[in-house]
Amino acid sequence: MKRNQLSECGGCGAPDRFFLHNLRHRATYRRLCTNCVLKNHQGLFCPICLEVFNEPPPPHQRLICLKCPSISHLSCPSSSPLSQSFTCPPCSNPNFSFFSLADENPQGSILDAAAGENNDDKTSTKTRVINKEASKALLAAAKIAAVSMTKAAAVAKLEAERRVKEATLAKKRAKEALERLALLVRKDNDRHKSSLISTPKSAAAAAAAAATKTNSLSLPSHVPEKGNNRSCSVSAANVPKLQRQHSTHGMLN
Repeated sequence: MKRNQLSECGGCGAPDRFFLHNLRHRATYRRLCTNCVLKNHQGLFCPICLEVFNEPPPPHQRLICLKCPSISHLSCPSSSPLSQSFTCPPCSNPNFSFFSLADENPQGSILDAAAGENNDDKTSTKTRVINKEASKALLAAAKIAAVSMTKAAAVAKLEAERRVKEATLAKKRAKEALERLALLVRKDNDRHKSSLISTPKSAAAAAAAAATKTNSLSLPSHVPEKGNNRSCSVSAANVPKLQRQHSTHGMLN
């Protein structure tokens, strides 16, 4: 936070505000002066006596402002207690301020007390004091800010716990996803290795089967003829026929 923001009210924007309060207002963390804290938290305190409510007064012991949610004790307003409504000071006077410092001018010190000296030789010190009403407003704003920050701390704790659970669950899911991915990669590598080993065996078996089929289709042989040195080749189907002819020729001779 910048230095000028430390001394500037986040509500009215006035500089050089005293006693800025840290609180959570409208879902944001802000630094507000005492007057802005009280004006932005109607219903949490009595605008007359400035007592902060632990619990709102019961209906028969309170008055509600006609223009805002401010709640007052039945005995605090100056109007008749029989009236069931009233107008709080901020609504009655737009320039009303719960907290203001009173000016006090004590007797100044005299630098030169000689008779006949001009008043310019006197220096007066101007101080600002907190009166009883201002101290009550300051205390009320401090209590409201403390309650607000306590609630904000509880909400922040719950939010942090929720995020921790979400992060733990996300980590678990990521770990499971990595394990599944590693398993799929390992299975794919094993399948690839198996295909590389079975491919040469399949090729050799196919070549052997082709060679066997070729040998079964043709069986070359050489049968010599009588009186002729030439040789001829016959198929396996003609071998029995040649054998019968040869045996018949032998019987005739």
